[in-house]
Amino acid sequence: MRLLSLLPDAPSPRGDAVLVVALDGWTDAGMGGSTAAEHLREHLGTVRVGTFDGDALYDYRDRRPALDIDRGRLGEVRWPELAVDLISPASGPQLVLVSGPEPDLSWRGLAADLTELAESWGLRRYVGFGSVPGPIPHTRPVRVVCTSNDPVLLARMGAAHERMTVPASCQVALEADLGAAGLTTLGMWVRIPHYVGGVYPDAARALLERLSAHLGTHVDLSALDRDMQENRHRLDAAASSSDEVRAHVAELERLYDDLDPEAEIGVAEVEAPLRDDEVPTGDELAAEIEQFLRGGA
Repeated sequence: MRLLSLLPDAPSPRGDAVLVVALDGWTDAGMGGSTAAEHLREHLGTVRVGTFDGDALYDYRDRRPALDIDRGRLGEVRWPELAVDLISPASGPQLVLVSGPEPDLSWRGLAADLTELAESWGLRRYVGFGSVPGPIPHTRPVRVVCTSNDPVLLARMGAAHERMTVPASCQVALEADLGAAGLTTLGMWVRIPHYVGGVYPDAARALLERLSAHLGTHVDLSALDRDMQENRHRLDAAASSSDEVRAHVAELERLYDDLDPEAEIGVAEVEAPLRDDEVPTGDELAAEIEQFLRGGA
C-alpha cells in the first residue's frame, strides 16, 4: 500500500468486519458524519491500526495545521490526519473506521489502498457516513437518503427520489471505487437544515440509528439526545428573534408536512414553491442565526 502504513503489531479484524468511512468537508454538513465517527470512538473504544501519509493527501495551505503559542513559546504542531481504527462493539460485526479530514489530493491512491486493505482483511461491506444541507426545518426530524450498489439494500434503506449531477466528494468517489472492486456499499446521507451552521447532533444520531438497524451495532445515544435538546432550544430562540427567519421556517414546515411521511425529502421536491424574492437565502439565514447566537442565546 502506497499511502497507508499499518502500525506494528496492529490487530487484524476478525469475521465479517465492515469498512466505515466518515470524512469531514464537502459532504459533512453540520459535522454529521464526523460527529457520528467520534461518538463511535468515544463510546465503543478503538484500537489505532494505521495512518495515511498526510503529506501526500493534504494541501497544508488550504487545511493548515493547528499550533498553540503560549506567551511566545511554540507548542506542538497538530497536523491533519486520516487514520484507521478498529472498533469491536458488544453486538454486531467489528468496524474498520477510516476517519479524518477530507483529503485534498491522491483520491485515487487512497481508493487503491483501501481496496487493497479490504482484500487483505476480507472486508466485503462498506458503510459511509455523510450529511448535506437541504430545505429542511430544524423543527422536524431529519431524513436519511442512501446510495448503494445493492438494489435490495437501497430499496430497504431509502434512496433519493431525484436524479442529479453534483460535484463529487472524496467519500463518494471512494464508495464508487470500492463498489466497483466488489464490496457491497451503503452510503448514508442525512439532510440537515440549510440555514444551520455548526454541529447539528440530529444528523449524527440519525446516522448511528441507521447503522444500528443495518448491522445490529448497539450504540448509546443518550449524549446525543442531550445535545439535540440543547441545540433545538438555541435554534428555536434564534428563529423566534426574527420575523424573516420565523416565516421561512414555517414555510419549510408546511412543505415538509405536505410530503408523504414515508417519502424522503428531495431538493427538487421542495424548492420550486420558494421563489428567491420571497425568502432569504440559506447563507443569509445562517448569518442571522449565528449573529443571534453570538449575542448570548
